[in-house]
Amino acid sequence: MKKSLKEQEIIFIILLFIVLLFKKNMVFKTCILQGCFIFFENVFPFLFPMFLINDLLMNYHFDVFITYTIHPLLKKLFHFSPIVSSIFILSLFSGTPTNAYLITNLVKQKALSKKDACITLSYSFFLNPLFLYSTFLMLFQSTWISIKLIGITYGLNFLFAFFFRFYPYEQTTIQKRESQKFSLCLTNSLKKTSNTLLLVLGTILFYLFVCEAFSILFKNSIVNCIGNGILEATGGLFKLKTLNFSMKGKEILALFFVSFGGFSIHSQIKNIIDEEEISYRPFLIVRCLHAFLAALIGLIIP
Repeated sequence: MKKSLKEQEIIFIILLFIVLLFKKNMVFKTCILQGCFIFFENVFPFLFPMFLINDLLMNYHFDVFITYTIHPLLKKLFHFSPIVSSIFILSLFSGTPTNAYLITNLVKQKALSKKDACITLSYSFFLNPLFLYSTFLMLFQSTWISIKLIGITYGLNFLFAFFFRFYPYEQTTIQKRESQKFSLCLTNSLKKTSNTLLLVLGTILFYLFVCEAFSILFKNSIVNCIGNGILEATGGLFKLKTLNFSMKGKEILALFFVSFGGFSIHSQIKNIIDEEEISYRPFLIVRCLHAFLAALIGLIIP
C-alpha cells in the first residue's frame, strides 16, 4: 500500500513537471542552457583535472608518501589508517565529489573496506576553497567573512574526524602494487572520468530543473532561497545576494547551504558510491549535523 502511494506521488510530481514544462517552456530551456554553462564554467575545469591527478598520484604511490610523512600525525590525532590519511589529505585539496570518486576506486581495488569507506566519506566533504572564497567574497564583499565561513565549515570536518577517532578503522598496511604505464593509467582514468562527469552533468541539470520549478511554485523570496539552497547549494548562494535579509542571516544560511551541500551534490556522490554499494546513510546524517552546527556557530561568532 505504501509503495503504491509513493508511486502515485511520484507520478503526480512528474505530471506537474510536464505541465510546467509546457507552460514555461522558454524558462526551462534557458535553465538547461544555463546549467550546461555552469557545468563547463565552474565544475568541469575543477573536477576533470582533479580526477586525473588523483588517479595518477595513486598509481605512483602517493599514498605511500603520505604514510611516511603526514600519516603519523593524523594517526595520533584521529587514529586514521594509512589509506584513510591519504583520502583525507587528497580530499582536502581536491574537494567534493572527487573524494567519493577516490573512495569508490579504493574499495574497488580492495584497498579500503566498505565500512571504513562510508565513515571516511562523511567527514572528507570539502567544497573547493577557491570556489567558496570567490562566491563568499561576491556575496559579502568582505575578506574576513569569507575566510571565517570557510574556516567554520572546514573546521567542523576536522571535528567530526576527531569524533570518529574511536571508530575501529581496519589498520591495514598499504599493499605494494605495480604502477601502470603512464599512457595506460591516463587512458583508464580518462574513461572513468568521462563517465563520472557525464553523470555529474546530468545530476546538475536535473536539480536546476527542479529548482526552477520550485521558484515558479513558491514566490516567497525566503522560502525560495532556502528551498533552492537545500536542493542545489550554488543556486541558494546566488539567491542570497538579492535576498532582503540581514547580513548575519545571510551568513547563517550560507553556512547551512555549503555544509549540507545540497541534494544535487548528494545525488552525485550517491551515484558514484552506489557502484560499490557503499552506504550513503552515515554521510547524510553527518551532513545534517554539520549544517545545523555550522549555522549555530555562525550565529554565535560575530
